[in-house]
Amino acid sequence: MSFELAFSERFPNELSKVPRKVRRAYEHLAKNILCEVPDRANPPQIKRLGNYKDLWRLRVADNYRLVYSVDSRKRVVCLMMLDHRDKIYDRLGADENGEPGFRIIAGAQELVRRELTPEELAMAHAVLEQMRSQKETASSDCPLPMQLDSITLSNWGIPAHYHDALEVVGTDTELLELEDVPDDIIEKILDCLWPPTIEEVMQKPVRVAFNLDHIEEAADGKRSLASFLLMLDEEQLEFLTRFQGDKQPQGPWLLKGGPGSGKSTVTLYCIRELLGSLRQLNLFEEDRPLRILYTTFTKSLERASDHLLDHLDLGVTRNKVEVKTVDSLAFWNLPVEWKQLRAVTPGEYVKAAIAECNKQIPKFSFTLDDAHFLAEEIDWVLIGQGICSLGEYQEYDRTGRGRALGQHQRRHLWQLYEVLQKLLRQDGACLFSERLKVAADTVTPQYDYVFVDEAQDLKAVAIRFLMGLCHNRSNIFLAADINQSIWGNGFSWTKMASDLRVQGRAKILRRNYRTSRDIWNAVLQLAPDSKETDKETLSIDAVYRGNRPVLARYSTCRQQQERLNSYLWEALRSERATLSSAAVLCPTGREMNQVMEMLDERFKAKAMRSQDVDISHPGVKVMTMHAAKGLEFPVVAVVGLEAGRVPLPVWQGIDEEEHMARQKRLLFVACSRAMRRLMVFAHRDRPSPFVEGLTEEYWDIQELS
Repeated sequence: MSFELAFSERFPNELSKVPRKVRRAYEHLAKNILCEVPDRANPPQIKRLGNYKDLWRLRVADNYRLVYSVDSRKRVVCLMMLDHRDKIYDRLGADENGEPGFRIIAGAQELVRRELTPEELAMAHAVLEQMRSQKETASSDCPLPMQLDSITLSNWGIPAHYHDALEVVGTDTELLELEDVPDDIIEKILDCLWPPTIEEVMQKPVRVAFNLDHIEEAADGKRSLASFLLMLDEEQLEFLTRFQGDKQPQGPWLLKGGPGSGKSTVTLYCIRELLGSLRQLNLFEEDRPLRILYTTFTKSLERASDHLLDHLDLGVTRNKVEVKTVDSLAFWNLPVEWKQLRAVTPGEYVKAAIAECNKQIPKFSFTLDDAHFLAEEIDWVLIGQGICSLGEYQEYDRTGRGRALGQHQRRHLWQLYEVLQKLLRQDGACLFSERLKVAADTVTPQYDYVFVDEAQDLKAVAIRFLMGLCHNRSNIFLAADINQSIWGNGFSWTKMASDLRVQGRAKILRRNYRTSRDIWNAVLQLAPDSKETDKETLSIDAVYRGNRPVLARYSTCRQQQERLNSYLWEALRSERATLSSAAVLCPTGREMNQVMEMLDERFKAKAMRSQDVDISHPGVKVMTMHAAKGLEFPVVAVVGLEAGRVPLPVWQGIDEEEHMARQKRLLFVACSRAMRRLMVFAHRDRPSPFVEGLTEEYWDIQELS
């Protein structure tokens, strides 16, 4: 049985910079050894790396060495580093005998196969501390370790039309600032100038290659890293078995997990396994071709998922999978007369309806101060729960809404809803949520399976609509984490979909592959703690090591501006990351505009709201916290943690406890976007109440001056 191939994210850059002769030798050996007998020692060509755990090295073209790991039980080979023999052992942190040296013993013990003595550990830590104290800080420009010239750049596979711009670069900051050189080129040059150590390689995600040629294409810049799925762990692989076997898979399925647990990745793998099982069972019918729907929360996530599916080697079955957002699906399933109505949010129309009801209804129960509460009640309860009559509303259990409503108030609210509908129709408009309700009421089955990502932020009527799209309503897959619900109002989405039965069919993913251990432990101090909190999805383990996050306290805008700019430069240099790897997350558009004025123009920053997220922008992303939903960035700054901004003031009539819980979930989601570096900015004199519980045990606290 052959071995499957995987690779560390940086490996394509390693492959792209070696001489052509070495590349050809690698290609030959990879096909004949790595895929067949990678764990069969054959010195001097193939050797286990001493007391390094699961690491092997392969001699390539005499002077080059390929380092890879082998999981014999899973039958997986992971390609990690390829470099000249004079450099590879230094990058491995090996001593003169080729064994793990002090750097590895002190900082990456998981790489050591043997048990270490207390004396070895103490000595290694002492040596490592001395090395760190001698190391220059990254607070200023770092000169390039070598001058870039056309010959070197050509050897690294850098296209000739970028050479002129690159040859005049002298520091890492100048390299990051280059206007017309793409991010992938800059990342490759950074890796060539400062090759990552084995510890750094091990802290990068591992991606799956369905054949060797795909890695070659990535090395040649013909295929993006985003087109490769992440490798699954045993827990994730176990869930895939539900889509394998000699019987047609039957749902429903529920996949839960905290931030970075791989829910979206596992979902795409499940689709791949499902297609394979259906093909083996000859269930692709001629008269009614198989159709599978994958739906996610935003257009940017839709594009990213579509891109991944295009590169999953699905062959002719790829056209059986459609990727769409719920809102676009709802629109195309509306009756013609509803498609002609303009979709709006309820805000101003609710105020007009309140004014009308106060004229028409004696002692009407609500005033304009209640407008925000009434808009949410109509959007999330009356329409969102699919309530069709006053009687049904009067009997509906509103647990989780906070503010109690008696029968008299419910009757008045229903009358307000009827007036609102009339005002909307007179203006040729409807609510976005009304589209979902009408679509759910009129939907006809179209798909054999429906996969739903980010289900926690969907209204109950949206889930019913998606179930209605299924020929078999049970064949629905939901991936969700209620702790990351930033739009809902205290409801459990499983309660919303009362006709969905997932008891005994749920799976919880318990590892975090996005956020480093230090950041995750710190962010847990900001985790939701209301009665609706799902404690299970908070009890997950972060896999990667990293730097402690920073809480920066400021008193003036100037202090925040100076530290924000210096932090972004420091973090990007330390991580050897491009400008597009950083994001500044803001509570509202107001703070977003302020940050845009603060940032150094060299960051090429772009402001983005939820509707116009542009992940491909080659500069720092300045986004609202809501817009960052579902995304991740190596470097993150969170601003605006000031009383009156985070949390926002509670609206009249809105339950304060639920409002605070939702605002805290939003901050939790924002901070958990960070992969490697996180800095949170809080006002020293007017701090957000959410930062009061942050301690020096988990945060580096900086007092700015």
